[in-house]
Amino acid sequence: MTAGTTETGDGVAPGTTVVVFDCFGTVITERRPMPGPEEFTLAVADVLVLHRRLADEIVQEVFTTLYTALVDKSALQPATRGLLDSALRNRGVVRPAQDLDRALWRALGCEDDDRYALCEPAAEAMRRTAAAGHTVRLLSNCYLPGELMRRLLTGLKVPRVYDRALFTADGGPKKPDARAFELITAGPFGRRIMVGDSDDNDLTPARRLGWEAVPVDPGRPDFAGLYTLLSRDAPEIRSVQRNAR
Repeated sequence: MTAGTTETGDGVAPGTTVVVFDCFGTVITERRPMPGPEEFTLAVADVLVLHRRLADEIVQEVFTTLYTALVDKSALQPATRGLLDSALRNRGVVRPAQDLDRALWRALGCEDDDRYALCEPAAEAMRRTAAAGHTVRLLSNCYLPGELMRRLLTGLKVPRVYDRALFTADGGPKKPDARAFELITAGPFGRRIMVGDSDDNDLTPARRLGWEAVPVDPGRPDFAGLYTLLSRDAPEIRSVQRNAR
């Protein structure tokens, strides 16, 4: 599909309720800010063996294109790997896809052991939601291509209880565009719930579509609000709530 890439998990049976979790700030804790252009340039220059000035030109082109798309809420997000490849080719440089991925992996801080961590309460919420028979999905505004996002999620031990994930770095609609929300919840669901930390990107657009929404504070993640919503029709969740008191 051209509108983002929707990844499928390991045969999770769908329920009548779908719960969509945001990634960064919700499932993934960012211990440090995302690297800026300077760090990005150094990584690109090193991994792709480029002169610093050339690497700076390439990174500026990539960042400018991404920023232009991001400030326009309805614009499609360009695929990160494609942007990097095009910026290189425009200057007569060709690098294999695996080298582009290595550059992006390093440039976005994924080699740093202390930059990203699993939010354990979110992981538990994902597991409990799936155990109660509901469908779990992920929706992430990101710069890492889908393959690298899956690698990051696996390394952080994010529970594989989700049956689908949409990573905007593969190109297509992004949050808060309604199209991103509609893509990730494709299916015969009677109820849709968004769980995320951003009012602008996660909660408000979900509510506009008639979804229920659960706000998450990255500094003090608490998923009691989700359990309350799900307890209406899930005895497993009610049991979890009682045991947590």
